[in-house]
Amino acid sequence: MTSNSNHEQDNQMNKFITAIAFAVSAVFTSTGCAQEIINGELHVPERRIEGFIYDGADRAIVLETISKITTRDGNDPGSWVYEWTKVADAELGRAEQAAESDQNAQAETLFFSAANYYAIAGFPEYHSDAERDALLKHFRAYERGGAYMAAPMQVISVEARGRSFNTYFHRPAGIDHPPLILWTHGTDKFKGHAYKTVKRLLDRGFAVVTFDLAGTGESTFWDLLSDGEFVHQAVLDAYASRDDVDASNIFEVGVSFGGHYAAKMAARNDPRLRAVASLCGPIHSPFMQTTEEIAYILGTEEGATVRAFAHRIGADPSNPDQVASSIRQFSLVEQGLIGQGQTIKTPLLVMNGGRDPLSPIKDLQLLANSAETSELWVMGMAGHCARDYFEPAVTDVAEWLWQYASE
Repeated sequence: MTSNSNHEQDNQMNKFITAIAFAVSAVFTSTGCAQEIINGELHVPERRIEGFIYDGADRAIVLETISKITTRDGNDPGSWVYEWTKVADAELGRAEQAAESDQNAQAETLFFSAANYYAIAGFPEYHSDAERDALLKHFRAYERGGAYMAAPMQVISVEARGRSFNTYFHRPAGIDHPPLILWTHGTDKFKGHAYKTVKRLLDRGFAVVTFDLAGTGESTFWDLLSDGEFVHQAVLDAYASRDDVDASNIFEVGVSFGGHYAAKMAARNDPRLRAVASLCGPIHSPFMQTTEEIAYILGTEEGATVRAFAHRIGADPSNPDQVASSIRQFSLVEQGLIGQGQTIKTPLLVMNGGRDPLSPIKDLQLLANSAETSELWVMGMAGHCARDYFEPAVTDVAEWLWQYASE
């Protein structure tokens, strides 16, 4: 009896570890974890490695670089930020050579590749001076790559709550007034991380604006806030008034924590949004963790991820009680936005893998059932954001949005 009880307790704790790691994920294609030095050895879970590679990193380079890293701290040879910045600098040099030789397609690819490596260098906390420097280089490399796209990417400044922040405006070539998608990732992937997805959506005829969540990327003058959808609202206000998009056909897609805010935007019932897709957004369950559970996770290989999330919400990561109370306010149930009947009038797509403890099926159903018009897509037994289903799912999401476009 005692053995079974202990086994069940271990299972529940393992589920919690996965859930918290996922909760601070931002990438569509990985399940959200962090590098950690334990007993003098670097631990990088396989799912994070696969995420780096999905974003464009070369597998051999990833494995070789990881083998050189002996510490997360500092900026000396052997540190995480040093070794990845070295890789990124080399890739940036190749991009600049291609640009000087007028090899524009190659320059575009290499600048975006360099941007990805710089992002890895700062991951996941982007907290030290060296990590923040790598993050800035990530954005600048992405912007240089954007200049070589078929329709050059534009950096558009938007105002909110007395602050100015940059958005990346991608337009499909040859379309004067395309429909527009507002696209956001999660808490450790930013406006320069959607390159592969953006290219797919451009091919489908959409313009795409990407931007950072409050408290992330270049928008760290705010914390990650429970009312952080004000950033999304400001982007909607700014782009709905532009004359180079079809303002009658604006949509929002959010991934991971971006999906959390996308659900909140749907709940605002703003008639300017034709439809919203909330992909693998945390809704309720992951925000109800106890102080004891959070204290436990801080001692595991996922501890860096939790610390990064705590920093972003303005909580002290050394105070698990403060972290637990701070995350509770993010629950959409606690905020009274869902679970009160069909209060969401905006057409809503809810999508995730069927085995994600961050966004369990019961939470997805609760969100979908709170909308008058909704669809719930559960992708087999996949985990957070259903990485293995992502490529075909993007095309399907685009088709789902199109059905709500006006004539």
